[in-house]
Amino acid sequence: MSIDRPESSNHPRLLFSVDGTRYELVRRLGRRSNGELLLAQRRYAKGPAGSVIIKRLSRPLSETQKQRLKEEVQLAYRLDHPGIAKVYQLVLHGGLPYVVMEYVEGRSLETVLSVTAMRQRPMSEAFVCHVISEVADALHHAHTRTDEHGRPLGIVHRDVSPENIRVGSSGEVKLVDFGVAYSLLPGREATTANVLRGDIAYASPERMRLEKVDHRSDLFSLGLVMLELLTGKHLFDLEDVEQAAQASGPVALTEAHCEEPSWVPIAQMAARIQRFGPEDVERATQRISASLRAVVHRALRREPAERYQSGLELRDALREFLVVQGRSYGRPEAAREALVAVKEAELLRESADVLEPDVFPDAAPRRGEH
Repeated sequence: MSIDRPESSNHPRLLFSVDGTRYELVRRLGRRSNGELLLAQRRYAKGPAGSVIIKRLSRPLSETQKQRLKEEVQLAYRLDHPGIAKVYQLVLHGGLPYVVMEYVEGRSLETVLSVTAMRQRPMSEAFVCHVISEVADALHHAHTRTDEHGRPLGIVHRDVSPENIRVGSSGEVKLVDFGVAYSLLPGREATTANVLRGDIAYASPERMRLEKVDHRSDLFSLGLVMLELLTGKHLFDLEDVEQAAQASGPVALTEAHCEEPSWVPIAQMAARIQRFGPEDVERATQRISASLRAVVHRALRREPAERYQSGLELRDALREFLVVQGRSYGRPEAAREALVAVKEAELLRESADVLEPDVFPDAAPRRGEH
């Protein structure tokens, strides 16, 4: 994601007004293929103001883009969980659509990973268990949604990544952006079969093989995020996996391409994910508690049938780990630990390489531009 300099707060610019409610631009947060993200201030004619995130397409809409935005909003209206950021409304203004969404004050896991890399120490096992269990619970809610007739909606997020998980300033954890989600909603705009949407660095093996995926694909992606939080390393950045992929050569994905630019070529990522196995996970998790290592192993099984079969199952395994360890860990502890990590990183600001401007405004992305 590319980051723009913050707008001047002295002269807020009106984006649009709806029924007396003003939406003023605070700063641009970045761009994705499905829209530009803006931080805005929502000001009511009467009553307090508040911050929101607005997604705006900065070019004329194609019919496909229109359908995708409508689907994203319709899908979001069906999700009602404290661990999923809300979508408030879709506004058309000046020929462009604006999706108004909940702003989670805090930091994404992308930033958390950046500051832990800077201080050269990962987050605690308790922090990781808290965050990942909260996301697993949110995913279970999405995965089990049904329509008004009780029929499963088959929702798959398809972009579970550090960028789309936020830890709020009070320690709450929110999964954001269902913009590339799959569902069985009527009238859904199907993704072209050879197009990989979302960040392929966190794609499951079956997604990289362009096979049909289900909710267990999201759980594999969440397992990759968990491993990275615990170790400070992405599984496919590990030397053994990289060497095996290079020795085997690139994997051919017939006409497959990413919808968004990726920090690693798609053929290279496909080779990495095809070559890794349980032994790589074992080497990566040597310093992790044995019982938690077993959780990571199961989350990252190549075959979906061998993984956790629901977000609820993964959530319960992580919470059980905390109970067995005798750890009382929740929102206050998570908020405090994240703040300490940032403060420690601020001491090393001269060598900072982080993503989000609300931490270090002048910094570059941690791993290529997203």
